[in-house]
Amino acid sequence: MTVELAHPSTEPLAQRTPTEPAHPRWWFVSTTPGRILAIGVILAALGVLSAFAISTTINERQHQLTTVLHHTEPLAFAAGQLYTTLSVADAAAATAFIAGSEPQQVRQRYEQAITDAAVAVTRASSDLSDPPLVELLGRINARLAVYTGLIETARTNNRMGNPVGSSYLSEASALMQEKILPDAQQLYEATSARVDAETTASAKIPAPVIIVVAATLGFGIFADRWLARRTRRRVNIGLVIGGLAIAIMIVWVGTALAISTAGSRSAKNTAADSLRTVTNLAITAQQARADETLSLIRRGDEDLRKRSYYQRVDQMRQQLGDYLARKDTVDKSGLAQADQLLDKWRQADERINDYIAVGNYQSATEVALGTGEGDSTAAFDKLNDALVQGIQQSRTQLRSDILSARRVLSGTTVGGALLSVGAALAVALGLWPRMSEYR
Repeated sequence: MTVELAHPSTEPLAQRTPTEPAHPRWWFVSTTPGRILAIGVILAALGVLSAFAISTTINERQHQLTTVLHHTEPLAFAAGQLYTTLSVADAAAATAFIAGSEPQQVRQRYEQAITDAAVAVTRASSDLSDPPLVELLGRINARLAVYTGLIETARTNNRMGNPVGSSYLSEASALMQEKILPDAQQLYEATSARVDAETTASAKIPAPVIIVVAATLGFGIFADRWLARRTRRRVNIGLVIGGLAIAIMIVWVGTALAISTAGSRSAKNTAADSLRTVTNLAITAQQARADETLSLIRRGDEDLRKRSYYQRVDQMRQQLGDYLARKDTVDKSGLAQADQLLDKWRQADERINDYIAVGNYQSATEVALGTGEGDSTAAFDKLNDALVQGIQQSRTQLRSDILSARRVLSGTTVGGALLSVGAALAVALGLWPRMSEYR
């Protein structure tokens, strides 16, 4: 009898009996040690996130304040100086023209104003990058060259006794008042608006930082209470130390940010606004002075100049009253007498108009150029000196506020990061003994 053996390839394959895993997937997280470990990981991640949010916010704020301090504010000040010195030059040119003999002091004031304007153009151009503003500054510079040429032509004809000199002076003043100064004003307002925008950005409440730190602190409190209930231990030294580190960080960084925000808001709402107001007052005063002197040059045009002068003086009185009525006014004492100086100046101008009305231009010129107590020059010079001092005081206050807002943030980035990392390490050391109790 023959027995046939089956080929191995025809034998059915052995089958394994499926077995269930000893533990379901993610079973460890559902256990007490797994939950403790998860809590530790979440707290550590929140601590790192808090450190990152704090350092990013503070670095960004310091960068914004540094930009304002070293670039934006000097640019705005240069634009303001350009605006002011152009007005000074126009008033000084008209004053020198009616003096006839052109006093050296008046001539030097004009030349110094033109030099200061050129310096302001150079300073503004070094920090200016916006194409529209660069084009605007270039247009001012080009027209300024035309203006100085017209003034020199008027000066030459005036020395030679040619009546056409007054026409050249009027043309130069019209160019200044109608084209150069409006462009300078636009440049100044644009750069001042940039200072306000960047200062406002540095004073924003850091909502992301508050949310992250509050979440870290809240979860830490929850973890401590949960661990106390689960392990029957009321106090976990690691969590307590970590919580104290976070609390110290909140107080330190929060206080620094609050002081910095207050400084930025003071710079914007007080010093910057004061600087803008006093600068506009100084410019309006110079323009009114130009109207006053030009009324002695363009005979027959006195009524128009007189109305312009009175409008500017009334505008100054209104702005000055609003400025001094504020509680946060910078250098209020320096401008306290400005209203009285305006009254004296207007009284002197009325004397000038009375002389012009009867055709006595010689006496009107003496009042306009005289340095006596009741003359125009004395009141105007005192008012101008007070306004220049107010500009310097306001700028000093502005830069001081910005510098203080930046300085108070020094060290908070490193300190906040160290406290956050220290809190994470304390939490890890506090949770490890509880983890080791489970084998």
